[in-house]
Amino acid sequence: MRYGRFDDAACEYVVERPDVPVSWTNYLGTKDLCTVIAHHGGGYSYYKSAQTGRITRFRQNGVPLDRPGKYVYVRDEEADGGAGDFWSVSWQPVGKPFVTDPDAAVPLDGSAGRWTSAHGTGYTRFESTYRGIDASQTVFVPLDDDAEVWDVRLTNTTDRPRTLTVTGYVEFSFHTITVDNQNLQMSLYSQGASYADGVIEVDAYYEPWTFHYFASAGPDGAPADSFDAMRDAFVGPYHDERNPLAVTTGRCSGSQGTTQNHCGALAHRVTLAPGETARLSFVLGYGSRDAAGLRMRAKYADPAVVDGEYAALVDHWRAKQARLQVTTPHAGMNSMLNTWTLLQAETCVVWSRFASFVEVGGRTGLGYRDTAQDCMSVIHSNPVRSRQRIVELLRAQTEAGYGLHLFDPADFDPDAPKLPDIPSPTIVPKTDRSALIHGLEDTCSDDHLWLVPTICEYVKETGDVEFLGETFAFAEGTPGTVWEHLERALDFTSQQIGANGVALGLRADWNDGLNLGGGETALVTFLHAWAIRAYLELAVPLGRTDAVERYEAELTRLARVADVELWDGRWWRRGITRDGVLIGSASSAEGRIFLEHQAWPVIGGITTRERGVASMDAVRELLASPYGTHLNWPAFTQVDDTVGFLTRVYPGIKENAAIFSHPNAWPIIAEALLGRGERAMEFYDALLPYHQNDEIEVREAEPYAYVQFVYGRDHERFGLGQNPWLTGSAGWMYTAATKYILGVRPGLDGLVVDPAIPRDWDGFEVRREWRGAVYEITVRNPEHVEHGVRSVVVDGVALPEGTTTVPVAPAGTTVQVAVVLG
Repeated sequence: MRYGRFDDAACEYVVERPDVPVSWTNYLGTKDLCTVIAHHGGGYSYYKSAQTGRITRFRQNGVPLDRPGKYVYVRDEEADGGAGDFWSVSWQPVGKPFVTDPDAAVPLDGSAGRWTSAHGTGYTRFESTYRGIDASQTVFVPLDDDAEVWDVRLTNTTDRPRTLTVTGYVEFSFHTITVDNQNLQMSLYSQGASYADGVIEVDAYYEPWTFHYFASAGPDGAPADSFDAMRDAFVGPYHDERNPLAVTTGRCSGSQGTTQNHCGALAHRVTLAPGETARLSFVLGYGSRDAAGLRMRAKYADPAVVDGEYAALVDHWRAKQARLQVTTPHAGMNSMLNTWTLLQAETCVVWSRFASFVEVGGRTGLGYRDTAQDCMSVIHSNPVRSRQRIVELLRAQTEAGYGLHLFDPADFDPDAPKLPDIPSPTIVPKTDRSALIHGLEDTCSDDHLWLVPTICEYVKETGDVEFLGETFAFAEGTPGTVWEHLERALDFTSQQIGANGVALGLRADWNDGLNLGGGETALVTFLHAWAIRAYLELAVPLGRTDAVERYEAELTRLARVADVELWDGRWWRRGITRDGVLIGSASSAEGRIFLEHQAWPVIGGITTRERGVASMDAVRELLASPYGTHLNWPAFTQVDDTVGFLTRVYPGIKENAAIFSHPNAWPIIAEALLGRGERAMEFYDALLPYHQNDEIEVREAEPYAYVQFVYGRDHERFGLGQNPWLTGSAGWMYTAATKYILGVRPGLDGLVVDPAIPRDWDGFEVRREWRGAVYEITVRNPEHVEHGVRSVVVDGVALPEGTTTVPVAPAGTTVQVAVVLG
């Protein structure tokens, strides 16, 4: 069933009927303030950290799905003979009956209305038509203010004057989410809320530097006619968000005070002449009334300012999108790459992993491997944030070379602000820096390796070769150049090998459910080769002669180990348990073949084409499905702790034979490098959320965002998408499609154009901004091949035959690149 559509012209996804089976979300904010918001208004906001900077409350895994949220209630004071009728601009939480036929008229008697919403780049808009009132609520976080703005507009479409009460509502949270959820002894008694000058302020009394506020301005900047700052007074006994007492009666009670649960409720009485439109603004933010709230209220009381800040936000995202725009015969690829996959990948880089409707702030910090991979995909659109994340990773790398699997960047940042040490009745043991550095028993064998190609991609994208010579401290505090950090990472894996030369599994590798302990992992062996090859792409031309010789020898060793120890005849073995039992082998009863490592010998360049083709054929035959490629087969049904925790997971779920989205990108890259564009596109299409826009009864999750995993064929809910947005799948799918299917990827000294596409494509176009120049690339496929560049012409001059690298152009220039396949 279909619930919405892609609007490519507006870069929006429009939800056409509100009763989607699950919440479809969007992420707002580009710097410090983040809002996770659903298609009907549910969600929460936080400042910097979903764990320790929470502003508004969210009831995880609740019924209904996503309460509370960012709600605007509209009450018609004259409806039903003066008894009044009320509704929500975002449909929920009131949830009035709705008209499903887009061509049907909306009745004026209040028996039904129409509600739609649109998620865009950095904003979400709700629209409603009910009782002759057209209303909209656009929610966005401005680029430079730690505030969330609601631009509310109401239009009277009837032929008589209308009197409405318009109430904005949020429920405040205690700022540390674990305390808010688990320790009411603290949270209920340590905050207060007060109203003055149009602003409700919430103070964290135990921590006098923490304040939140909610403000509003009616038409002509008028303050609210009534307010509530105490949740229970606003909602009322035996009521909830569907029918708050203050809304049913048409007036807030003026509650404020210390302790208990707090809210922001600001009500405005508005009278509209026939055809008249009124605008109101609500502002939620971080900071005190005096330091921030009053200033933000005054600023956003001006509709022209609201319009200007919204336009600046849209322009900000359009500039990011313009850095890589594609026009292909594939409508879904165009929609996803030009808007949605880029937006999702950027979201992962900016907000990491722990703020969603699934993970709601129970952890804080960065995952090492996640962050490294996320950065790799959006260096072109967000070089500043990518560099920041890379530096944070360098500081969380140990002298031994491995990375700290989960870390708080502030713990290793010498410039991080220090909060006052205020006495508290709760005793929290202090931890010194050395205790934050875990040993080998808690080390994942792959974390550090992802850092190497990420830094190499950063240098190739930006041309900032000098970065490699900059110095950043290791986690222990000792300094090292970036070159030294890279080499420590590579050398650590060279040292952590078994008797047969295969990399040790340590606590886990990329697959957290595969816990090999003293066993060995093919994946890390292959990743090691890929990381070395990435390093050599810089080290060779930049003249690090001694290191080059050493790492080329290591690459040769890895190719031999792969050939002798890890080839299973049709595909690559996954590893060896600590008891010496093969995993991912034809001899295995369960888990005979795994997905995540099969592509890497091709990507890392340590195997033959024959074996690369054979392994990809096995992946397609045994793991592929209409909803994506499974992580392993057959599913594990017998517990085996020498293999890992994944054997304790239901078949078809997560690491046990689900369609785990993240590694689905890697066969796409391998197939493209093998020149099999048809196969690359087949793998891409299978997982593409766009294709399930009309199958929401199966997928449920957003058709514009990748999910962490899809239920596999061993489960009765095969095809159900789970854990959307914060997954490395987005960045990797963006990389696979743009750099390998379309084949446009930066090198140190030029822009490579080497596509692998379906035969039936006549061609495609790419606009790519790189190092200050614009490359307008046109690819034609007159012979309908899958791969192979016959000619490249740059500004009318043909490059030598066999050349696929376009030279670096001066900044400020526009380069015309014509490529013919054949």
